[in-house]
Amino acid sequence: MTSYQVTWKGPVTRHGGIGRASREYALALSRQGVDVRVEAGRAGKKKPAAGSALVRLFRKPHAAGKRKILIYHYLPHTIRLRKERRKYDRIILNTVWETTRVPRNWFPNINRFDAVFVPSRHNKAALLRSGVKVPVYIVPHGVNAKQFRPQNKKLAVRGTAGRFVFVSVFGFQHRKNPEGLLRAYWQEFGPSEKVALVIKTNGYGSRENERWIRNKINGYKKRLGFRKTAPVILISSRMPEHRLKGVYTLGSAFVLPTRGEGVGLPFLESLASGVPVIATGWGGHMDFVKRRNSFLVKYRLQNPSVSMRSKHSISRHFRYLFAQKGQRWAEPDIGSLKRKMRAAFRNRVVCRKKGRQGRRDVLKFTWNRAGAGMKRVVERTIRKKRRR
Repeated sequence: MTSYQVTWKGPVTRHGGIGRASREYALALSRQGVDVRVEAGRAGKKKPAAGSALVRLFRKPHAAGKRKILIYHYLPHTIRLRKERRKYDRIILNTVWETTRVPRNWFPNINRFDAVFVPSRHNKAALLRSGVKVPVYIVPHGVNAKQFRPQNKKLAVRGTAGRFVFVSVFGFQHRKNPEGLLRAYWQEFGPSEKVALVIKTNGYGSRENERWIRNKINGYKKRLGFRKTAPVILISSRMPEHRLKGVYTLGSAFVLPTRGEGVGLPFLESLASGVPVIATGWGGHMDFVKRRNSFLVKYRLQNPSVSMRSKHSISRHFRYLFAQKGQRWAEPDIGSLKRKMRAAFRNRVVCRKKGRQGRRDVLKFTWNRAGAGMKRVVERTIRKKRRR
């Protein structure tokens, strides 16, 4: 056990990708022999299994006689740094961002940490471009390739039998570009073609339930003038991970024309499942989404407010985060997206080949690798002079 103790403060009890990443980072660090204890905020409703490794980290007390390190996995402007400095010898931020620049309210706090962990090259470039002066280290996400694998039983979804199935997994927000996905699919595929689009999504807040999302989709379809279309199958209920893995293997291809990703965990999980990806060619996922395992969609960079003002916008914007001066993200080309979806549909052998390659490519992205990398950087930060 290490001569220092790490306290991990993060959204480990939250549902979704950020919660899963926070849990996996803390557990991976612990498996590397680091003395780790976990504190979670009030947000989140996922209860750890009794007797699990995560529960044991929750119950661990502060260690006496050891250097105390805080890894803070929340937004940097929310930390009370002066208070935490009295308790910890080093304070490290673990964060992620999706546009070309981080929000203004992250400063000056972010430059008062001892170091920052980010999961992709895209993130590091965004932080440095924004004026972050403290050391920024890349600690990639992992994926559980034993859980997400090609042999997983497909989720039983009515209306998909005998069809080429596009699957998509995302939160129903503007950054994920649900309108672009729907418009490309409806324009490219007719009702007589053996194809289906299965969308696993969720809203943000109790009002944004399945009925609300379905109404948004149907209203958009009506505005575009479509009547009969190829089927869109919506799944918006919370889904445990053991069922989510069957969503990926249901797909002949995974498609998400995102405008920006810090990592894109569903892309990792899809590739680990042996399912090729159709994705915008810009963002944090480009560390592992390659032409050999995916279909890359063309794009242009623009300020997010441009698409937010568009008549096509159908989901929550989060304008206060993403539409600040100087921020840009990718606007995928609809024509390119349509061509990539059609190419996947026509070339199932190519899809299977790319899927197999994707599986091989992401096998190195393990959480143990992430934990080992994080441990090395923690110890490097300990050796450096403390920031004031």
